[in-house]
Amino acid sequence: MSAIDHVADLGLVPVGFVDDEYVVELKIEPRHINIGGIVHGGVYCSLLDTAMARSYIKAVSDEGLPAVTLEMKVNFLGAAREGVLRARGKVVAETRRTVLVEGRVEDESGRLLARGTATMMIVEKTG
Repeated sequence: MSAIDHVADLGLVPVGFVDDEYVVELKIEPRHINIGGIVHGGVYCSLLDTAMARSYIKAVSDEGLPAVTLEMKVNFLGAAREGVLRARGKVVAETRRTVLVEGRVEDESGRLLARGTATMMIVEKTG
């Protein structure tokens, strides 16, 4: 299964760049809800990881430069039960081998639900 299949399987919809941020959306479905009746924290993490990683990978070229998430920190700030979630990611700093990215997840009204940062390692293409 390719990375694109994984994104679709989760229900994530890549929107692309809006200004300097990469945007990913998700329509909340019953499969995204945890036992407490709200969106599972892992859904926020998947949204953030996708938006933040693509903010770098897709900015480099249409083919992308392989990179992997070395570390990610997430602050959960609010809950959602329905509607559409929107994650935005952007590059903050870059070195020769690593990239610092940040992102946020908001609901349809723009209410901040989660915020994250990640360090990514640039991986050389093989073959």
